[in-house]
Amino acid sequence: MSSLTKVTGVLRIHLFIAMLALFAVACGGDSGSSTDTKSSSPASSSASSSAAPTAKPKSADKPAATQGAKVDELIMGLISPTRDYFRSWVKGTADQVIKHDPMMEWLFEVSPETNTFGPWLATEYEIAADSMSWNLKLAKGAKWNSSSGKDYGEFGAKDVVHNHAIWCDPDYPGREDKPSSGYKVGMCQVETVEVVNDHEVNMICSMPCPDLMFYYGEPTDHVQYSKAQWDMEGEQAYETHIAGTGPYVMTEHKLAESISYRKAPGKHWVHDVDWNGLKMTWVLEEATRLAQFEAGETHLTEVNKDLTDKLVAKGYKMVKSTGPAQQVQINFTGQHYGTEDESRDKFMDITGKLTDHPFSNQDVRQAVNRAIDRETIKEELYKGRVTDAYVHGFYEGLPGWDPTWKDRFQESHGYDPEAAKALLKKAGYADGFSAEAWLFPFPGAPELIPVMEAVQVYLEEIGIELTLQETDWAGTVIPKLRSRDHSGVMWAIPPSKKVVETQIAGFNAGYNSTHQYETDELWETWDELRNTADLDKRDEILRKIGNIKYAAFENVPLFEVFIEVIYDSNIVKTWTFPGWDGGDIGHTWRIEACKTADPCR
Repeated sequence: MSSLTKVTGVLRIHLFIAMLALFAVACGGDSGSSTDTKSSSPASSSASSSAAPTAKPKSADKPAATQGAKVDELIMGLISPTRDYFRSWVKGTADQVIKHDPMMEWLFEVSPETNTFGPWLATEYEIAADSMSWNLKLAKGAKWNSSSGKDYGEFGAKDVVHNHAIWCDPDYPGREDKPSSGYKVGMCQVETVEVVNDHEVNMICSMPCPDLMFYYGEPTDHVQYSKAQWDMEGEQAYETHIAGTGPYVMTEHKLAESISYRKAPGKHWVHDVDWNGLKMTWVLEEATRLAQFEAGETHLTEVNKDLTDKLVAKGYKMVKSTGPAQQVQINFTGQHYGTEDESRDKFMDITGKLTDHPFSNQDVRQAVNRAIDRETIKEELYKGRVTDAYVHGFYEGLPGWDPTWKDRFQESHGYDPEAAKALLKKAGYADGFSAEAWLFPFPGAPELIPVMEAVQVYLEEIGIELTLQETDWAGTVIPKLRSRDHSGVMWAIPPSKKVVETQIAGFNAGYNSTHQYETDELWETWDELRNTADLDKRDEILRKIGNIKYAAFENVPLFEVFIEVIYDSNIVKTWTFPGWDGGDIGHTWRIEACKTADPCR
């Protein structure tokens, strides 16, 4: 049996299992009910992607007035919260901040329309000519709200100082846990926050910081918390009744199950929302998420693209992020070759040992790349709705992009099993070898597990026997990566879109648990980048880093992926989100209610 036939079979098994779930739901009928309510004014409108409906979706809701939202509470069926707590600096990762999105805000927003950074709680901003400081004018009238009903005042300069200190002051009073995040090194380029007045600050950097808008924007875990709440009630208040400046407040948190929000009192300082309540539910199993959605228990969800197409054909609608949200790739553990040196700020305080394994050989890494038929995976699994990725962390239109990668990729990385076998023979593995791979679900990436299963089939064709180990990302994989004592394992991951500098910091410069591919050359080149202010020179240095990564076959780059969400068009009109949100989906206040008697088109 050919690898193509096997891979296609693997992918179709996933579809068959999911379709059984669809059939079971169709036979089981509806369940649940909701309370009718009149909505507040809608957010900005945006077109969604869908086929012409052939049937009206079922709804669990009672007949509603046509002038407002048809349900009191919008329910989102999501995959995982990643971290099931709200203090984002504790073992920080931006993947968790979808749950902060309804109630919290950042200094800078990514516009869903343009996919560029712009104002948010920082309403005006200016970078100094030498890129060593920023002046920020802050929002006025952004009130802190909490389910406690206490008065924490309004957002201001004191909060910016407070949030910088949470991350960057090693001895900040009242903080129980040491802050950590792949973004911390960029956040703490800001050495001092100088207060000009209650609504203006200067952020003074220790080195050029042209990417400050990213590090203090919504793609990261640098959420703005209330200084007044910290002073009045202590850090743990951020877990029980956290205050935010967003349009919702958190009212209930059921660990590993759901988070409920209610609309904040009064008119929001910049935008309003269509529902009185919002609820996020977490279910790892795709079949269960699908069943909940079909039964009307959730109003929008994430499923794989086969199921998305089936649901669209039944009359549901799909909307996708306005820009790429993730780069799906396959990494190899044990690629940390840089010399740890405390004096160079490269000492990670980790004692993991690099062991010899086949993936430490560049020819083996190239062989793995050449064994995988990306086009088949793209068409069978992603339905062609992705674009090719060439180097981790680099996007066309962002600094450091090299247009020759696309032209060179087929020759160096393209599908050629015979070339892959020759590379293995050259590396001393003519008879192949055995290896392990971690298999785990990930928020916003329902295709991640079948991708790894398809890769297992392709590698078998060139003599690599891959054993898949089912595990979980936050509780098992991250600690293993951090320890660096699990070399020679493959793992698929969809890093979210970021500015290029922080991709290098987190994945190649040793400032994250990933340790994707680290060498002294990469570290030294990245240090040069950090100390360069000229934007053209930074672009040149980033391109050099990209070509180091490209030539080393640091991993298996696959695709740039848009996030797709399926929704009940009787309840939801559309949702506009950029893909840069920290949790890949966000801008929940931009989910618009369907207010017509018939489902929205």
